[in-house]
Amino acid sequence: PKHKGLTYFIVDMESPGIEVRPIRQITGGANFNEVFFNDVRIPDSNRLGAVGQGWAVSITTLMNERMSIGGGGGLFGGDNGLGSIIALLRDLTVDGRPALEHDAVRQKMAEFAARFKGLELTGYRTLSALSQGAMPGSESSIMKLAMGLLVQEMAAFIMELQAAAGVLTDKQETLMDAMWQQAYLGIPAIRIAGGTDEVQRNIIGERILGLPTDIRLDKNVPFNEVPTGPSKKG
Repeated sequence: PKHKGLTYFIVDMESPGIEVRPIRQITGGANFNEVFFNDVRIPDSNRLGAVGQGWAVSITTLMNERMSIGGGGGLFGGDNGLGSIIALLRDLTVDGRPALEHDAVRQKMAEFAARFKGLELTGYRTLSALSQGAMPGSESSIMKLAMGLLVQEMAAFIMELQAAAGVLTDKQETLMDAMWQQAYLGIPAIRIAGGTDEVQRNIIGERILGLPTDIRLDKNVPFNEVPTGPSKKG
């Protein structure tokens, strides 16, 4: 009953009345925006799914997004990502020799590789279920949460190995065109996009582990019936 009355629409961002205000991030880019809808009209032909069934469409969209983030690719997962890091560690010098020759570095990379493999196999399990007609489930929250934490740890590790050079941002003066400097600053955004870490932990706790839900006085009240401002009665 909580999501009764929600309907999902695809909105043309060029529609009259839509205002987009980019939110500048610490990287200098803007991957997040404030979006305002001022008397925007959306035709019913843009509706996705049945009237009142918007939550089912929304949660499917979110689960797919989380699975995509959790599955990673390139820098954020898979053999290609690990390969680029190993190549970097061969070129990066620590205490007079390549970083990859240090036992502590190799041990840390082995840990990262094992965690990546676990996420990769979880992704395969999810894709296998989807190929058989299943809907994306709460396991995508595990993947997103774990991947966000993993890549942030990796970026911090690479920055630490670079020592003072880690604060440089000029592409001409840094390894891999300052990619890891940008990653270190930008990866926290991944832990917000598609649902924050706290949201993912709630989902995992409640839907997978069966823990008690948060206490909510409006738990069984549909969103369209929840008071949102001063009463207009009178």
